[in-house]
Amino acid sequence: MTLFAKGRIGVSLPMLNQPYERYAEFAALAEDAGFDSVWDYEFYRNPFITHALNARATCRIQLGTGIATAAPRTPYEMANAAADVDELSGGRTLLGLSTGGAGWMECFNGTDIDRPLTRMREYIHVVRQLWHHFETDEPFDFQGQIYRASSPPLNPWGTRDLVRPQIPIYLAGLKEGMLKLAGEVADGVLGFLPTPKFIQHHVLPNVAAGAAKAGRDPSDVEVTALVICSVSHDRSEALRRARINVGNYVAYPVSSTVIEFMGLQEDRDHVLRRLLSEGPAALATAASDELVRAFSIAGTPDEVAEQIAAYDGVLPHIVLHTPYVPPIDQASSEDAFRSMVATFARVNA
Repeated sequence: MTLFAKGRIGVSLPMLNQPYERYAEFAALAEDAGFDSVWDYEFYRNPFITHALNARATCRIQLGTGIATAAPRTPYEMANAAADVDELSGGRTLLGLSTGGAGWMECFNGTDIDRPLTRMREYIHVVRQLWHHFETDEPFDFQGQIYRASSPPLNPWGTRDLVRPQIPIYLAGLKEGMLKLAGEVADGVLGFLPTPKFIQHHVLPNVAAGAAKAGRDPSDVEVTALVICSVSHDRSEALRRARINVGNYVAYPVSSTVIEFMGLQEDRDHVLRRLLSEGPAALATAASDELVRAFSIAGTPDEVAEQIAAYDGVLPHIVLHTPYVPPIDQASSEDAFRSMVATFARVNA
């Protein structure tokens, strides 16, 4: 049986708790197993450095940042970093972007993430203008509400060579406004905690509305999402890992969109109360079975093979998301990744 036959399938790296030298090994493993894409993301590790290493260890699989944060980077820095990975990989970069998480950006980076729609519209525009300038050496000048950028009046160094004129940009979003913006200006949209119902009745219609505003075909915008996936022959361990990651994710304020859509506010509020009173250790048991069923693919290999079928034909590009948050440790996270890759390998399927 070919799993997820109607769409593309990717996998995320367990970025938070692995030594750097393992990522290229994991990316090569995913490529050998026939995955279409491998994604990293930004907490403490730089996603572009990670994919620079992965580019040298692979030759076919696409390398997605899911996500790279815009708030602490100028558009110029982002454009160059993505172009670097694209050059190293021979044109396999997928640039997943967001402003950055609330709390994380303000505290660690001391940067603002207000007016997110205006920010991301301008940011994407400037990044693309920079790539166009690199490719053509044509002058440009942009003066927006938040960002300003222009080509230098005199540049004796010239511009840089690009592997391709534009790199696909995937805009992270769950709320109506960001999904519509993705449909209007991005090449893809990247979500998390998706359910088939949420994709069908919230994500796809809003992306289509944004595409229609820009006179685009909605199919030109690839809908992609991270789906927490925990698989093990030890069913209780698979569910333990899924419960921890789901509990962590539903606690984020941005998750309220999908939580409310699914009518799971009381279950989410229970997680929040446990976290506030007991700290991160509460994640081992705080998320209800209903939250785990709604927001993860979890269980034995046979069980997860059945569960992923609900997304086939609904989610064009599914990214199986490795459990990684504390108290999941390094060994468990690596085992989760390897088990997931083995279960969903397309080689010789």
